[in-house]
Amino acid sequence: MRNKILQSTIATLAFMTSIHASAQTQEVDLSGTWGFQTDFMDFRRGSLDVRYMHRLQETITLPGITDDYQIGYKSPYRHLDRLTRKYEYMGPAWYQREMTIPAEWNGKRIFMYFERTHWLSSIYVDTKEVSKIDYISVPHNHELTDFVKPGTKHLITICIDNRYQYDTHKWNHAHTEFSQINWNGILGEMKLVAVDPVYVEDMQLYPDVVRKTVKIKMKIKNHTQKEITGKAIFSISGEQYKLSKELPVSGSDEVIDFEGEIQLGKDAKLWDEFHPNLYTAVCSLQTNDDKACYQHEKSTTFGMREVTQGKNHILINNTPIHLRGTVGNAVFPKTGYAPVDDASWERIFTILKNHGMNHVRFHSWCPTKAAFRMADKLGVYLEVEMPMWGKDGENNNESRFNFFRRELKGILKEYGNHPSFILYCNGNEISGDFDFVEELTRTGRESDNRRLFSGSTARKRVQSDQFYVTHQTPKGGATVYDGKPFTDWDIKKGTDIDVPVISHETGQRCAYPNFKEIALYKDCPVEARNFEIFQESLAQNGMLDLADDFSKASGAQTVFEYKDVIEAQLRTSTSAGFQLLSINDLPEQGYSPVGILDPFWNSKGLITPEDFKKFCAPTVALLRFKKRVYYHDETFTGNAEVYNYSTASLKNATVKWQITDAEGKVLKSGNLKGSGIGNHGVFPVGTFSYALPKNDKAQKLTVKLTINKNIENNWDIWVYPRHKEWMISTDEVLYTKIYDEKAKNHLKAGKKVVLIPQPNKVKGRRSAFHNHFWNPIMFKWAPMTLGCLIHAGHPVFKEFITEKHLDWQWWDILTNAKVIKMVDTPNEFRPFIQTIDSYDSNHKLGIGFEAKVNSGKLLVLAMDTQKNMENRPASQQLLQSIDSYVKSEHFDPKVEINESFIESFMIK
Repeated sequence: MRNKILQSTIATLAFMTSIHASAQTQEVDLSGTWGFQTDFMDFRRGSLDVRYMHRLQETITLPGITDDYQIGYKSPYRHLDRLTRKYEYMGPAWYQREMTIPAEWNGKRIFMYFERTHWLSSIYVDTKEVSKIDYISVPHNHELTDFVKPGTKHLITICIDNRYQYDTHKWNHAHTEFSQINWNGILGEMKLVAVDPVYVEDMQLYPDVVRKTVKIKMKIKNHTQKEITGKAIFSISGEQYKLSKELPVSGSDEVIDFEGEIQLGKDAKLWDEFHPNLYTAVCSLQTNDDKACYQHEKSTTFGMREVTQGKNHILINNTPIHLRGTVGNAVFPKTGYAPVDDASWERIFTILKNHGMNHVRFHSWCPTKAAFRMADKLGVYLEVEMPMWGKDGENNNESRFNFFRRELKGILKEYGNHPSFILYCNGNEISGDFDFVEELTRTGRESDNRRLFSGSTARKRVQSDQFYVTHQTPKGGATVYDGKPFTDWDIKKGTDIDVPVISHETGQRCAYPNFKEIALYKDCPVEARNFEIFQESLAQNGMLDLADDFSKASGAQTVFEYKDVIEAQLRTSTSAGFQLLSINDLPEQGYSPVGILDPFWNSKGLITPEDFKKFCAPTVALLRFKKRVYYHDETFTGNAEVYNYSTASLKNATVKWQITDAEGKVLKSGNLKGSGIGNHGVFPVGTFSYALPKNDKAQKLTVKLTINKNIENNWDIWVYPRHKEWMISTDEVLYTKIYDEKAKNHLKAGKKVVLIPQPNKVKGRRSAFHNHFWNPIMFKWAPMTLGCLIHAGHPVFKEFITEKHLDWQWWDILTNAKVIKMVDTPNEFRPFIQTIDSYDSNHKLGIGFEAKVNSGKLLVLAMDTQKNMENRPASQQLLQSIDSYVKSEHFDPKVEINESFIESFMIK
């Protein structure tokens, strides 16, 4: 083991009183060195009697996980479909300390508290198992009162078993190897706690934002077996706010249900994403019976906010909101587990808000306390789920069902006071017994009215649903996976149902991996060994030098796809919001580089937060138009809208449009109506038109909308001259659709041939404009490609404006093309329109290429040149650029290929 493991020693704990000693609550910090031993075969449990009073043979430092100390099976494998855990451990592991329970704790209730562990924790006092808890989502709080004696030394042994305790789906993000690892250990706070026998076991606060009151519901444990009386003194504090109120308490039951209400006054501030005003409520419980006095203090943070269901939107404090969010998939490669510290979550949520977002859905898992604290602080709306996925609803497995029942209640109890926790869903894409799903949802609604509840994402509805996260409703599509070559569309029909609809896992367009990220995993419990496989495959196919270009070109396409996907969501006035599959890459179930951030939440250099906020923010300028590609004698018409879910309407706003050329010169500009731009919706602000400039050259123009100078958005359009003729042969250049004897003879004569076969006459893959969905390992459907690398510096594109990546002017070309497999060509042979293959195969693919064949010069473009060409200006312009090129002295291919390669992909 590493030198982090200290020499074996069993320490007797030093007693430390907590800050709140006056409240008679005392704590001992349990972090530090513990005895440790693995138990792969699970022999120790069940035979822990006097023979096993010996001390464990290793040591470990807690909080921590076994991976930190290279404990377990050293994996030699390179998993293709996920990151590879360096040291795998699944089974019971034992942690041990000898400790003296302070004599001052006599008469108190004694607990051992672990903030988060994985999955089952069992406590043994000396030789006896005294408590076990199997929560996944909430802390484990073991009561040891009846099993330890104050003033006595005990051997405390903890068994943590991270095996699956129930027959649950192996993909849920709470304990899968596919995102956060299935770690073994204890994280966060770990402590012994002693409280008086009368204490507040649970305190839940229910704000009323209209009356400016907060109702307090408490469960008070009374272990005296006597009548107790006393008072609960509530202190509520916030920024420049303090209030105290005393309420009487009495009862003789073992559990006393207490309810009280406190008027906060007109100065109480509400909580939302823009004004995350927080309050701390402290209850000082002071009680007595006929013999003794008892004290206990309980505190919680809360916000004055109310969540209700509107027709299409979720309402916060009776105001419609629109959720701009991402799915949190428990991706934490740096540690292997979800952070338990505030700083890590503050960083994540700050990055999220810097990109204009206000929401996270925690997909099939519940985050740690720190996530709720920081979401409260920063104003981020959370949807929380249990570790429930797919078939977890099937087979009427009562032990598994009971686990989910306990988990639901635990989540609502532990995190219920957090104002950021606005939505609860049982889990992801559940199948099976929907009576059980309804039971869970109804139970949530009946027990907690502070948030909205839903049965499952993207599957069958249940009666108690108050919102619905889905890709499809009975009325139509309810999410957006890719953009279109025009913007005059939305998903209003599919999202206008009886509950607010949030678009499920929006986007999901896969980019090519960035192999430079391999180095980021150096000090992590996981490694990107799958990247090594992909990289080796690319090298074997002779294209390793293109790795960075592939990553940047496909990543650039991801960015403008996200722009279109998000704008379509914003244009949809009936949408309650959207959740991107992931704003950061998702290294699971095949590895999905779908984000603009890497798995560590670092920028991939594709877009700045400032530019992302141009189309994802509380206020966004939107533009509807019919197409992106025009002839130069046409007119561009745009219908401008403003998406506004900011804090206020935009009265007398200045709304300006302008069209600029590639050099930034303003060709035309104008103003639109700025009055009447309301709030909490999408508002039309006018239409404008522009007669496009006639030019015999291709042009790329930019249309920009500006609101009050500080809010802007822009869209590129392409303008082409009309061409009456294309593919005109000369004595020197032969245009042909077939590779026949005439073409062969032309090449043998040292002349030029341009072969543009119809796609149905070409063996190869279907051409697609969009990158593959999610990832090509998980979904094997055709065409398995990730966009194109355009060799934009090639002179063939002199008259066709393009970047190295696809953009919307390529839509028509790619939609009417065929992808040729070029595996058997020389390494130095590169198509100028190079299709990027999936990273698990890395074949050389292309749509357009040039080569020396026999004594002649050949250019091939596998594109349809017959169908509706009069309405395909971009395709015409590409042909024009090719024509100018092949008829010039610049057409001089350097790489020679065999004629048999041409014949191999042509269908006779």
